[in-house]
Amino acid sequence: MKNKSLKNMLSRSMLVFCAAGMALTGCSSISSGDDDTEIVDNITEEEENNPVTDDQDVTENENPDVTVDTEEEPEDQDTTDEPEGTTSTTTTQTNNTTSSSDKDSSVSWSKLESAAKAGQSYYSEYYTKTRVISMNGYLYNYAASTQITTDYLIKEGMLTGSYSGISIMLMYGSDISSKGGSSVHITGTDNEFTVFAFMKHPTDNKYVFSSASGSYGTLSETAYNSLMSAYSMDHGTIRRLTPSNSEYDRILSCIKMYESKYESYFVRSITIDDKYAFVVLSGKANAATIREYILKYENGIWEVVMDDLESEGRLPVVVNKTIPDFNMSLLPTYSIKDYTMLTDYTAVMDALTKAGYYAKDDTFYYFCGTKEFCYMITDSGKRFLCHYNNGTWDCYKVLDYYDALSKLQSLSSNPPTFILLDLE
Repeated sequence: MKNKSLKNMLSRSMLVFCAAGMALTGCSSISSGDDDTEIVDNITEEEENNPVTDDQDVTENENPDVTVDTEEEPEDQDTTDEPEGTTSTTTTQTNNTTSSSDKDSSVSWSKLESAAKAGQSYYSEYYTKTRVISMNGYLYNYAASTQITTDYLIKEGMLTGSYSGISIMLMYGSDISSKGGSSVHITGTDNEFTVFAFMKHPTDNKYVFSSASGSYGTLSETAYNSLMSAYSMDHGTIRRLTPSNSEYDRILSCIKMYESKYESYFVRSITIDDKYAFVVLSGKANAATIREYILKYENGIWEVVMDDLESEGRLPVVVNKTIPDFNMSLLPTYSIKDYTMLTDYTAVMDALTKAGYYAKDDTFYYFCGTKEFCYMITDSGKRFLCHYNNGTWDCYKVLDYYDALSKLQSLSSNPPTFILLDLE
């Protein structure tokens, strides 16, 4: 017994000595064998005495293959590496935040995100191939006159499953954020033109939405209606102004002030609704230098909001991205960029002379043409439309604007009507 007691005393002394040594050096080691059990038991006992609550940060996950989500993760989601035209229907880290306090558990956020991803993939793939725009807030193929719905995406093989009640929208995330306040979470890139999936809440008078990049949130019915109103293109009856209309001169005066040139114009057309005007004109110094403008009517004043539109080959897309509520019906069917303007009228004059239409004492008040068509008006009021046909210019005498328009339309399926002087 004495030997055993002495042995125990020596063992305890060694343990005290080792513990003191570790305390002095600041180092620790994990032993093998039975000591491992003791360490685990100690940790287990400590956990029982100090349980981890939901408010504490957990720095390590027991399963290294499962990502632990935080409240801020929707802001950091980045899908820029996804190939265009592909759709992922798997639940991402953003969807895992469904359990967060501002995500209603009664809403299928994964379906919303899948619909948004499919819509975004369509937009990314076809934006440069055709004219895809926002039509009253909805994703729309302008060239095909087709709204892009979940049914359309399913038919195209870009989405699978049932997505009843979900709408595919194309909007600025910043507009959504301005309507929803703190209940809206928009990632940085989604503040720009982005595809969102919206749906009516299954039980409450509100709407929920998601994007492909981690944005999500809730809008009250009032806020949602206000958002849709901001994207509505319905601003009253579309009409073409005549030179006798008082708004005609007001709009031209605004453009003169905007350009600070105060020149006289050859106007081709002014088309308006109750909010916007689309103007096609040139200076009288050079009728071939055609310019296009969009003006906005607000507080009784017209103001130029877009210019240099004649240089745009994808005019509907460019205008829509800048002014999403601009009514596309105000735009002309032609694109000036598609035509080459005529600069040498010698052959046209020779053809008019040969046809007996041009006399030496005639002088021309107006002439404007492309490589294929030319329209001319003399000081005495004679009007001619000429068509370049198989190497020669065919000349036609016309009575007025409408007669010239009818002849032009009979000779071409997409005529350059901008060469005609506006309703003289």
